[in-house]
Amino acid sequence: MTDTKYKWLPHLEDAVPKAGQGKRISTYTVALEGWRRGIRLRFYSAFDEENKLKVRYSLKYKDREHHFALSKGDKVTEEAFDICDDKDLTKKYLYKAGVPVPQGKKFSPEATDEEILEYANSLGYPLVLKPVSANGGKGVFANVQNEDVLKEAIPYVRKDLEYPEVIVETHVPGEKEFRVIVIEDRVLGAMHRIPANVVGDGKQTIRQLIASKNAFRKKNPHLTSRMIRIDKEVVYMVEQAGYTLDSVLEKDKRIFLRVQSNLSNGGDSVDVTNDLSPELEKIARDATKAIPGLAQSGVDIIVNDEDGSGVVIEVNSRPGLGGHLFPMEGTPRDFAKEFIDFYFPETANDERSTLYFDFNSIVEPLKTRSAAMVELPLAPKGKLYGKKYTLTGKVQKVGYRKWVKREALKRGLNGFAKNEADGSVSVVVASPDKKLVEKFKNVCMRGPEKAEVHAIIEEEWTKPIRLGFRTMSAKKKLQSKDYGNLSKAEYKKIARKYDQIINSTSWKITAPVRKALDILKKIAKKR
Repeated sequence: MTDTKYKWLPHLEDAVPKAGQGKRISTYTVALEGWRRGIRLRFYSAFDEENKLKVRYSLKYKDREHHFALSKGDKVTEEAFDICDDKDLTKKYLYKAGVPVPQGKKFSPEATDEEILEYANSLGYPLVLKPVSANGGKGVFANVQNEDVLKEAIPYVRKDLEYPEVIVETHVPGEKEFRVIVIEDRVLGAMHRIPANVVGDGKQTIRQLIASKNAFRKKNPHLTSRMIRIDKEVVYMVEQAGYTLDSVLEKDKRIFLRVQSNLSNGGDSVDVTNDLSPELEKIARDATKAIPGLAQSGVDIIVNDEDGSGVVIEVNSRPGLGGHLFPMEGTPRDFAKEFIDFYFPETANDERSTLYFDFNSIVEPLKTRSAAMVELPLAPKGKLYGKKYTLTGKVQKVGYRKWVKREALKRGLNGFAKNEADGSVSVVVASPDKKLVEKFKNVCMRGPEKAEVHAIIEEEWTKPIRLGFRTMSAKKKLQSKDYGNLSKAEYKKIARKYDQIINSTSWKITAPVRKALDILKKIAKKR
């Protein structure tokens, strides 16, 4: 896979902070979409039965407020959520409504492994074994071909993974699994999840191909922490294909590294909205309507390769939107906009700001429990006008960035000042006030007392900008002489950790203490 296949939604380019990536991407993008329209946004903390933090948020427009958990808004009832959380109960509702589902049965924690095995043998192979309640495909064994495999899988899921309540059902033939997003009676689009795989180039080994693909996945805000990890399953799949991890894979040859297609286990997300047949769309709509109170859903459908028919294997009340917003292949779909349109239809045509907010600084006080709720300032109304000013001369190591930050904040401008590797400084500013942005060019030319600006280059800036104003440094390229006895990978790991520390809130708070300690050390040396 190459970067040429990768597309961004322009308003989300470089606009998803680290804390909003991965599992929180639905939370961040839906909240961002509402906030950008001028809707009041609050984040607050909730804790599950294990006292783990769950970030929740509310959006309020005029006198109407809605609360959200991930992509699920409060138009989805608790009854609908509970039904979708129980795979067997979901199937009963679907079956009653005439929605095609696999044949199978739920077994309680009291059922013995022998009882489950006996039923499985009467149903016939291939089969699927899965927990009643689990996320991300954890504990799911698909296409179980015989009794020997099932004998090992049952105790593993029930005892080792601690999912004593399981379902056994027929395995539906078909290599395609579609996730279809539905709002009420409207199908928004679909994604095909492909199991973790690599495609050969005739040069790299399979191990190298996995590393290359992981590097590519890190660029995707949805998949940045969802790497293909080499484990027993990956080694087994490679061996079954007739290779080892150090084999060079032939050009254009694809091998699969896992059975399950979950994105969290290294799977690929491919947009297939244009491939949805009327039959599959109807199945997705009917599945959503079959569950009372389910206003929005993600319907998982196994598609038969031969006749294109579909069978529903799961319905989600809070489907992840990341694979649709940031697909590995195909057209990205702006479902965050669709969700906000659904909850706040009167804002559907409002102009969207290109500002975004620093989610890291919001999550931090919630995580540390220093705050139970964080409210963002309202996004400025109207279209943002942006400029990038690149200044050359004596502009580094003279306090230029700090000075320009103060001047920008005085005027209510958003943006950043960055030291570039060539010795110049880039200043990006944006505001709904076009004249204010244009006048700031003269401010940049003036600079602080010690600076000497020789020239300025002016460019339009249309990319998203973070709320507020910040200073940034040029990224230093790693040189081989810097490694010492460390490998390049080890050095990069340490460098990343160092960056995390010096950019952390605690590091900034303790700066006066460290400065005082330095003074005390100097005094001690003089004595």
